[in-house]
Amino acid sequence: MKILKNKIVNAKKNILDVCFAAQEGHIPSSFSVLNILNVLIKKNLIFKKKKYLNNFILSKGHSAIGYYAVLNQYGYISDKDLKKFATFNSKLGGHPKNNSKYHITASTGSLGHGLPIAAGMAFAKKNKKVFVLLGDQECNEGTLWETLLLCSHHKLNNLTIIIDRNYSREEALSLGKLEKKLRIFSKYVFVINGHNEEDIFKILKKKTKHYKIVIAKTIKGYGIKEMENSNEWHHKFPKDINELEIFKNKVYS
Repeated sequence: MKILKNKIVNAKKNILDVCFAAQEGHIPSSFSVLNILNVLIKKNLIFKKKKYLNNFILSKGHSAIGYYAVLNQYGYISDKDLKKFATFNSKLGGHPKNNSKYHITASTGSLGHGLPIAAGMAFAKKNKKVFVLLGDQECNEGTLWETLLLCSHHKLNNLTIIIDRNYSREEALSLGKLEKKLRIFSKYVFVINGHNEEDIFKILKKKTKHYKIVIAKTIKGYGIKEMENSNEWHHKFPKDINELEIFKNKVYS
């Protein structure tokens, strides 16, 4: 798994390889957050001098392989461990499990649990920046709205909430005008292109008086046309080695 100049393309190829081998993982859901994860790591927001700051919660737990793949590109997870993804006795499961060695602060997967944990971390250490990445369907969980009330009450200006807005299950239960709803809780709600790393970094480093919410508009499966905005591919894998190679040759950043 050679690290190429384009870390995003290489991460996507590695995700295809290990998910195909394990027949596990959520490929499109991971593709949609890769640029966000890349900025968090590359721009030293959750690492400093190669040390994990223990300040990131991947609440969107089913995109765990995306996090592992980007960590691998920066040398924080070995090729050997990445290749064992979702296999028997592997420490890298389909959903992340708390493990300091692999820079996983909390076990997640059940929707709506990550934000309460992140808010508690931000409250406990108000001089430390905390980041949490949610899937947009987590906004249908009551725990999100309860925690926003808490964040507003305690004025947690060290907390950044990032929502992967890929509209993947909008037909099941629409969130409607999400930005308008969130502005009731925070004046600092920003809508950005979740695949534009300059825009992502500009907003993440922006200082605000209270906690900020970043609605990152993304495309589920971004990087492979056949997977983009397709719920069919939510938990599906290339059917054979031939299709795997076709997808790897098509993938873009």
